Amino acid sequence: MRRPTHPGSGRGPVLAVPLAASLALAVSAASPTAEAAGLRANLVDAKSIKLDGVPKEWPGSLVRFTQPLKGQTSRADLDAHGLVAYDETYVYVAADVTDDTLRAGADHVELAMGFPGGTVHNVAFYPGEPGKSAGKVTLAGRPVQGARIIEAPKTGGYTLEARIPWSTFPQAATLRVGLRAALFAHDADASSTVESVVGTANGSAYGSLPSLATEPEQALADGLMKSKGLKGAPSYNLIADVAGDALKERLMVYERYLVVLGPGFRKGMQYYYADLDADAKAGMMPSFETRDLTGDGQDEILVRKRYGTPTKYRERLEVLQFGRGETPTPIFQHEVAVVTEQGAVVNEVTFVPDGGKVAIQIRPGEAKNYHAGNYAEPTETSFDAALLPWSTVKSQLYKYAGNIFQKAREETQPATPPPAAPEPPPKATAQKPAPAPGPNAAQLLDQVYALYKKDRGAQGRARWDATADVAGSAEVERVLLHDRDLVVFGKGFKNGTGYSYLTLSQFASGADISEVTTRDLTGDGKAEILVKGVFHANAPREAGGGTVDREVLFVFQVQGDAIRRVFAAEIGRAMGAKKVSGDVKFVSAGRGTAIQLGPGQAVGWTEQSYPFNQDSGPVGGLEPLLLPWGGVKPVRYAWSGTGFSR
Repeated sequence: MRRPTHPGSGRGPVLAVPLAASLALAVSAASPTAEAAGLRANLVDAKSIKLDGVPKEWPGSLVRFTQPLKGQTSRADLDAHGLVAYDETYVYVAADVTDDTLRAGADHVELAMGFPGGTVHNVAFYPGEPGKSAGKVTLAGRPVQGARIIEAPKTGGYTLEARIPWSTFPQAATLRVGLRAALFAHDADASSTVESVVGTANGSAYGSLPSLATEPEQALADGLMKSKGLKGAPSYNLIADVAGDALKERLMVYERYLVVLGPGFRKGMQYYYADLDADAKAGMMPSFETRDLTGDGQDEILVRKRYGTPTKYRERLEVLQFGRGETPTPIFQHEVAVVTEQGAVVNEVTFVPDGGKVAIQIRPGEAKNYHAGNYAEPTETSFDAALLPWSTVKSQLYKYAGNIFQKAREETQPATPPPAAPEPPPKATAQKPAPAPGPNAAQLLDQVYALYKKDRGAQGRARWDATADVAGSAEVERVLLHDRDLVVFGKGFKNGTGYSYLTLSQFASGADISEVTTRDLTGDGKAEILVKGVFHANAPREAGGGTVDREVLFVFQVQGDAIRRVFAAEIGRAMGAKKVSGDVKFVSAGRGTAIQLGPGQAVGWTEQSYPFNQDSGPVGGLEPLLLPWGGVKPVRYAWSGTGFSR
């Protein structure tokens, strides 16, 4: 059994300006739910397919050709079943045809293969006449180099098995997902002229071809689509190279879920998905595009995402990068719009050449009904906030610096003062009442907490509420967990009038967060925030299906006004009652405390039955779970000044 290194699907944070035109190829194929009605192409081991003309060992059931395209036929005259499979090198076709008269060189089976963009290749498979002529495979009337066909006669017809190289199709050099296909059987009886045709589709034109669901597309239809009740076509459906190999991936957004799959991605058998925490179908994700910003020939994902309601929302732009990994990492975030019932501020985003790379430029854009005198919305602090037209910032330029976009230049402008207020009419002199006393410190903190709950629509009490010195002031801060939001505020934090929060969108729900604690790990007198929780993912087929629960440990640090992640590790993995638990210790290391991960214990699994490999390095930004076999040694992570590293 082939062991995956980690679960087949996972969740990760995707945060969300008019963007430049996407360089990805849009796919007009139907959703994986609809693909189930088309052909299913199984990924096979070439050694398991024996080309002897009799398709007995093929995975899956042969599909009947139910669509008559030419002539009137009975099952005794022409009836056919077939299927398609593939591996890294070949496309395989099997067919079982009932034909009362076999005309060698005229009767044949056809594969119509459609690629995104509208190109269709029609490959014909001609069975030979046993003892007299050999079979042949042609494309546009010419023999297909490297193809092979074996036929076998049967009473009242024939069967055949064939293979053709992927190289037969020029597009397949980079593109093997989002495909369309159909099979057809052509019958000639009285002469060499074809009199009858039946197929799995009502035509071979691109628009008539149903989808050809490859292995990861089948897994999506059978997994996420069913478990989440997703129906219909995706809101976004693109083809682009985002995962670093030569073959392109398919990227789809269904309602609130991002899906990435491809023939070379996760061994061509699994898919990645993430809950985006915004419904694209409801208009809360106005843009989803891909573009090579870093100059490495591999596209990044550009997402605009809105938080709030259709009439009151904050919008952000995020750039995600897969690199060589199997989960995306945010490499750029910037708030680009603030919209309320009272007015709106919408920034202008442009992409400018930067040598072989592309830089991101943010300008204030325009404001509607807002100005310096009446704008009082909270300022985003977890990442750079929207630029205000009346502020001193005229533009910001961000350039890619190895692993993230950093601000390279900021252009200033004179601030625009608020409009002058009209002169009030003269009033009779009256005794002014004494001013009301201002709120005390405790009341101010209650007001900050109330402001957070209003801004985020939070209800009820926090799931975790404690005090700790986590920020720069000498006073302690209040640290809360509200659903999936980590919230920090305090008397000395933002002058006691503001808060910072970070949504732990890696978790499907707040119930998946099991523990929040604070501890000074770096030795600077300020505590870090430690979070434990569980990711849920669909188990790959090799592991028996079901759900994989991955226990994780995150360490966050308050840096200035922002909450930043400085460490992440997988510390446990379970499927049902079977579980592997890692050993986590905190050990003294100079002035600070190091995090030591070691092999723990297994329940219900042995080294032979455990269906995953030992990861050799971080997967999806998580340090690997250490398994209790194979002589794995504990690994210690110490504070380096910017993060915890070996």
